[in-house]
Amino acid sequence: MTFGQTIKSLRREANMTQENLAELLSISPQAVSRWETDVAMPDISLLPPLANLFNVTTDYLLGMETYQKDLRKAEFNEAFHKYWEHDDKEKNYQIALRAVAEYPGNMEYVEWLASAEYYVAIPTLDDSEYMRLLESSAKHYKLVLDNTKDSKLYSKALFGIVLALSCNQKKDEAKRYALLEEDEEKRDELLCWCLEGEERKKHCQHLTNTKLNSFLFQLKFGQDSIEVYDAVEKILNIMFPDGNFQYYHNTLQYNSINKAFCFCKTQQYDCVLEELKKARYHAGEMTKINHQKIIKFTAPLFSLIEEEHPVTDSDITDIDDFIRCLENNRCFDPIRDKEDFKALITQLSARAGLCFCAHKSSVCQENRTDFRNIQTKGSLREGAGAVGD
Repeated sequence: MTFGQTIKSLRREANMTQENLAELLSISPQAVSRWETDVAMPDISLLPPLANLFNVTTDYLLGMETYQKDLRKAEFNEAFHKYWEHDDKEKNYQIALRAVAEYPGNMEYVEWLASAEYYVAIPTLDDSEYMRLLESSAKHYKLVLDNTKDSKLYSKALFGIVLALSCNQKKDEAKRYALLEEDEEKRDELLCWCLEGEERKKHCQHLTNTKLNSFLFQLKFGQDSIEVYDAVEKILNIMFPDGNFQYYHNTLQYNSINKAFCFCKTQQYDCVLEELKKARYHAGEMTKINHQKIIKFTAPLFSLIEEEHPVTDSDITDIDDFIRCLENNRCFDPIRDKEDFKALITQLSARAGLCFCAHKSSVCQENRTDFRNIQTKGSLREGAGAVGD
């Protein structure tokens, strides 16, 4: 009810005329009439006497009784929790506007309004309206960031303000907010919205590579089956169609070994040998990669990734690990006398010896170079001394 309707209802319940009420308050009947028709409001000093007269609270007179406030807020809360369930973005925006107008200090409602403004802006064809809504959205998100102590709400507002600023072509400002995110994974995702051109493409490739690593780990960790190991192999072949797997050779090596274990359980020994041959290839490639200083992918999806790779000083290679795996796992006993298995061990042993010699040769060459440099520097010092003498 309006204020006027409330006064009229209370007056009638008390069996008063407008003249009776006016006389009690020392005002004119016309003033009471103007209140009841909502043409005017009483002076604030008359609210307590009116409340006392009708034995109600001033909140009740103003339509703000506690139970009414709770009911109203419950209506807003219901709309707030369901606003993702319908596609009427404009209706959601209008409800959020009313909620913030009635409860301006409620930061959940302010974040709701900011989100509603963003989603109303996106399909808008009018450029000026598009920019106005995004600016208002960013302003409301900033209000939440400056006032909330709720970490989840803060994180939502941080994500929202980055999107609103980025879509409004304020990339540098958006990036400053993105860098406030303490969670590294979330921060990297936010930066995708802020960067542009080649920088953005490179950042997204690195992020994709990180996600791919995590996804493959979770996929394999969840269950041990042929289907999982087939999926891992297919995914990597799709992502790296040129076969330049770099350190994913290690993933594929152990993927084939685990697949071989699965085939051992079902005594499919021809399949076991095929998987072990794949593992041998990937172990050999990984052994080479472990002596590279730079990792560079050439597949289109990862062509901008170039990383420093710590060169191993260990004499133990992936091939050595693979040989130990073959020797120490009894599940391979049924095929140890097969010619293919013997040939595999022989080839691996020869490859391991070559890798060991190549590694040692490389180290010796570096040591000889260092020794020559020392000798040269020594000769120069001796020559310099002779000239001085």
